[in-house]
Amino acid sequence: MANIHIALVGGQTTPVYQGIMYTNPDRVILIHSTQTETEASRINAEIKFDCELLKFNPVDLQQISDAVLKLKNSFSTNDHITINVGGGTKPWSIIFYEYFRKEANAQLFYIDQNNLMWDLISFEKMEVSFDMDVQFRLLGNPLTRFTSFSEYSPEDKQVCVRIRTLRNVNSWDFVNLTKQLYDNPNLNYVSSSLGSFIQRYPADQSYHVEMKGRSGVKSLILSAPHIDSLLLNTGWFEFEIAELLSGWSKAKDIRMNCVFPSKNNTHKNEIDIIVDTGTKLLFVECKTSIFDNTAIDKFASAVKLYGGLGSKALFITDTPMKNKAIEKCHDHGIMHYSLQNKPEDKSHKEFLFELLDKELFNINAK
Repeated sequence: MANIHIALVGGQTTPVYQGIMYTNPDRVILIHSTQTETEASRINAEIKFDCELLKFNPVDLQQISDAVLKLKNSFSTNDHITINVGGGTKPWSIIFYEYFRKEANAQLFYIDQNNLMWDLISFEKMEVSFDMDVQFRLLGNPLTRFTSFSEYSPEDKQVCVRIRTLRNVNSWDFVNLTKQLYDNPNLNYVSSSLGSFIQRYPADQSYHVEMKGRSGVKSLILSAPHIDSLLLNTGWFEFEIAELLSGWSKAKDIRMNCVFPSKNNTHKNEIDIIVDTGTKLLFVECKTSIFDNTAIDKFASAVKLYGGLGSKALFITDTPMKNKAIEKCHDHGIMHYSLQNKPEDKSHKEFLFELLDKELFNINAK
């Protein structure tokens, strides 16, 4: 007697892996097509079970039927067969279901985007485990470069408050001067025509920032463990949002500055924040303002590429979004929120957490 698990492999590999780990079989059979052979190989590399890859025609009903019948006849009546029919092509799912649904030694199920495993015979459901890093590897995009939110110190939090104070004096000078320093790592002093300046002190990892604007002058010395990433390139705003999300009851782990490397070791997309909720991922894009709506398109593509179909997306800005940007977010199924649009009767946390709780378990359209 053997516990044999059959999984139909399509583009979404995480549910296939979850089904294998849940059933803990003696042997795994991965049904794949020519188009999904790479995905099947990734799954095989991730598991520790005896595994066989079988290539099926994706659409020819007679060929599929013959192949399923041949596979079924190779099993003993004493074998226990579990089949995950949630992946692959629809003809595969239908024919496997028809051949095995009345077999006493067979269990058929699928796993949805909320990591619920549904038994297709008893209609019972149960939650299966989810691992963020495994999902990234299964999608062919391992995440090895990021900063955990837990690594930031109280000093980092305090310096972000001071950075926002400086920016409020003259946002134009602040953005231009910090960008110059970010783009030129060897440059230690920059100034504006109005007299605003930033002096970098690499030896002790500190900055002297002085902003001049209509409201007056603000001059501060800034120092913190992550001062470079926080002061330059809007890292301070990303930290504000990460801190806000850290209070969400469903946030199990928060990663910032997530860089997915390409095969030739050049940088792919950088995701500002990824939140692991324990059942799925929330990708967050942080921008103080949106100047080009194609940023929303790029973010939507990155979420599908790195997070699969089940992940959620949130675009957060400091200034209010324009109507066209909001429409584009809706078109892509992206949640949106602007800090300056806070309702009078709720805090940022209350409003944002209600939005996230309402959307989290909705099934994404393909």
